[in-house]
Amino acid sequence: MKGRLVAAIAAFAVTASAWAQGSFYEGKTVTLVIGASGGSLEIAARIVARHLGKHIPGNPSVIVQNMTGAAHLVATNHVYNVARPDGLTLLAANPNVGIAQLTKVEAARFDARRFQWLGSSGADGVALSIRSDLPYKSWDELKKADRELVVGTTGPGSNAHDFPLLLKEFAGAKFKLVSGYPANADVLLAIERKEVDLWAAFATTIKLAADRGAVRPLVRGRVALPGWEHLPVDEELATSALGKSIMSIRSAPLAIGRAVAAPPGTPADRVRILREAFAKAVKDSEFVAESTKARIEVGYIAPDEVLKMFNGLLDQPAEVQKEMVKYIKFGS
Repeated sequence: MKGRLVAAIAAFAVTASAWAQGSFYEGKTVTLVIGASGGSLEIAARIVARHLGKHIPGNPSVIVQNMTGAAHLVATNHVYNVARPDGLTLLAANPNVGIAQLTKVEAARFDARRFQWLGSSGADGVALSIRSDLPYKSWDELKKADRELVVGTTGPGSNAHDFPLLLKEFAGAKFKLVSGYPANADVLLAIERKEVDLWAAFATTIKLAADRGAVRPLVRGRVALPGWEHLPVDEELATSALGKSIMSIRSAPLAIGRAVAAPPGTPADRVRILREAFAKAVKDSEFVAESTKARIEVGYIAPDEVLKMFNGLLDQPAEVQKEMVKYIKFGS
């Protein structure tokens, strides 16, 4: 009898808390801050904003605020240091800011491990592709190429540059990187003109070109696009422990994906409600349909897993931190 009474009291307390927070959010506006203006991260943030409010008790409005500058550091610093931790301001994060923290970029005034992570709506894959008219059909064949293969890239700090660079430095690939292309579309055009041989980008971007026969995927990052699970993973191709560690650092932000956070110090009951609402929103069939239409892969990642990946990214030995700055630059 006593046990039932305790359980009933606990259930009542949870219900009362949910009711109180529902009352708090009713008629309010939740602001989702994003450090981008355009691109897939902003598109994904706006999809979250359109679906999150209906899963929060009280059904608040959810709006997106673009706060660009310093490759997402302005937005991240604002939510961490300035925004009131009341559950009404959230960050649509670019996990690359973890690289800024790891490399001690002066403008990075936050600790990613102290954010109250709500979860992520999905990870991003990256892939290296080759012109479809070239004979190399596997990584092993590529390594045996009798000439240096040309990789078109946008510049350091991009997937187009860093992914093939690390394969060259730590996996034995005979690559020549040619930087300076304004965007991925320009690299693809160079592929089609046969000016370059290889191209790396988000896997979803590569797939669009592969589906029309322009390129063939050869190597993928840690996150597999459905149907590309068989491709070799860059980290597994590294020939040294140092190389594998640096590739792992490069992979971590993509594996974290499109994460959302509340500021440190946000009340625990509001964090709980926001986490539950975010999980429901990401699994909502309408959310999935809209994301799919926008060519954004959806796959809910729990808050604990997001935090675990940030911890893994930031917990690097001194030797790795010293060497990584030669190959990984914070920026995009």
